[in-house]
Amino acid sequence: MIALPDINVLLALAWRHHPHHDAAHRWFARAAAAGWATCVFTQTGFLRLSLNPQVVGVAMDCQAALHLPHSLVAHPAHHYIETAPALTASSFDALVPKIMGYRQVPDATLLHLARVHGLKLTTFDRPVAAVCPWDDNLELLTP
Repeated sequence: MIALPDINVLLALAWRHHPHHDAAHRWFARAAAAGWATCVFTQTGFLRLSLNPQVVGVAMDCQAALHLPHSLVAHPAHHYIETAPALTASSFDALVPKIMGYRQVPDATLLHLARVHGLKLTTFDRPVAAVCPWDDNLELLTP
């Protein structure tokens, strides 16, 4: 199944000083050849956080920050997911009873996208499992 790394996994891949950098690269070395994907949501979140010096430890302009995802998506097994399902689609209904607050909405959205497109959301974020009703659409990485 093609992986959909969440924003934190993408940050860990790109930024050497990220606490999970080595773990992200171990996962990528093992899994990337089978296919991995990004979408506007993960790319935008990656860019937004890469422009925040409190997150990445350096100040950079947008052009420099945008170079990072360009180099990631140049990987031959990368797929870009262009279409996002509406949250009003019936498949999102399985997530609704599990969402307890606003902070879970982005994770639920990525899980919904993964489910609809037959992907596996890949994350270091253990609490995502509490929102996920589909075990085959989630991979929890160990740092």
